[in-house]
Amino acid sequence: MNVPTAVSARHAVWRLRPTLTTISSPIKLNKSLRYFSATPCLPGKAPSQLLITPSLSKESDHISARQWIDDFEVDDIPKDSYEISRSRSSGPGGQHVNKTESKVTLRCDLSKAKGKWLPPFVFGPLIKSPYYLPNPPSLLITSQTSRTASQNLTTALGNLHQTIVQAANQVIINPTSAEQKNKVKGYIKKENEKRLEAKKRNSAKKASRRDVD
Repeated sequence: MNVPTAVSARHAVWRLRPTLTTISSPIKLNKSLRYFSATPCLPGKAPSQLLITPSLSKESDHISARQWIDDFEVDDIPKDSYEISRSRSSGPGGQHVNKTESKVTLRCDLSKAKGKWLPPFVFGPLIKSPYYLPNPPSLLITSQTSRTASQNLTTALGNLHQTIVQAANQVIINPTSAEQKNKVKGYIKKENEKRLEAKKRNSAKKASRRDVD
């Protein structure tokens, strides 16, 4: 049996190097896209059909809305959809909060958001939000719970995101599962059987009275 020499072994490794280098090259991804599934979607946008839907009247509308709101995150709120102002805070932090402008006030203009990145069906519940201002239609959220403006901005954006999610969930109806549909059918069937049985008993009573007369 022939044993390969050290020279032949080094030569074999050298011949493999170009292949290994090619395999280890990094794969570049487009950071402007979020890959929820095999199909990339642009962040901050609901489906185009949903953006022109004034109300969720069909089951397919509810399904599309559920998929959107389940994927909707804080980063999906466009940065040009809100204005930020800073002021001195009276929250926790001692004298530090009185010296720096750590309080954050965030205003989201709903008239500019409607149909562009927020579906119209969300606006009914948003009007009932404690953050809602009618003139102009907007959401005004403040945060001064932290010592820094950046942390308060994160909190304010989180509250804005949560407000939108809660408003959408008030309108969206989850699709009925096959198991639930079967239960409903079974319940309806039993109720119909009870109703027919009661009707037969009443008919029998009336017939017996006629026989007595």
